[in-house]
Amino acid sequence: MVSYTISPCAITDAADISRNNISAFWEDPSWILSWNHTTLDQHIAQVVKRIPRNLLNNRATTRHQKAVDPETGRLLGYARWIIPPSYSVLADGQPAWPEAMGPTVTPEEEAEIRRVAATAIWSPNTEANELEVPVNKIKDELLEKKPYLRTSILWSCELRDTYD
Repeated sequence: MVSYTISPCAITDAADISRNNISAFWEDPSWILSWNHTTLDQHIAQVVKRIPRNLLNNRATTRHQKAVDPETGRLLGYARWIIPPSYSVLADGQPAWPEAMGPTVTPEEEAEIRRVAATAIWSPNTEANELEVPVNKIKDELLEKKPYLRTSILWSCELRDTYD
């Protein structure tokens, strides 16, 4: 029986989330086309700079969770959920699903997190995958039709055979 716990994400999870996500995306032949000018390790190093900011962005509608091995403490997976704005606040005005909201930090910490994120090299080669633009256009058109709970759920590549 596979055992894992689901918990909120912390700023200190950046390296683990980056390793998890980019390693998983690196297995997708169409996604890798946009990053054929870098290596997996180089890309992970840049994304580590961005993850803390991503955990802070759009707190009203974005939620983050991680799956962790309770025996080792190792991050096994990460999920980012985007709640439609019309569902992000409860009737009493409180945010929906507050336990999965991104972490809170001081204004000084947030400024430093945003400064570091701005130093990350983020340069996808959007011309490498000729389907990326039309597919994203179709996706956006579909998502505009009604509110959807959107997510990206990623399990660590090394553990995919064990946890799928």
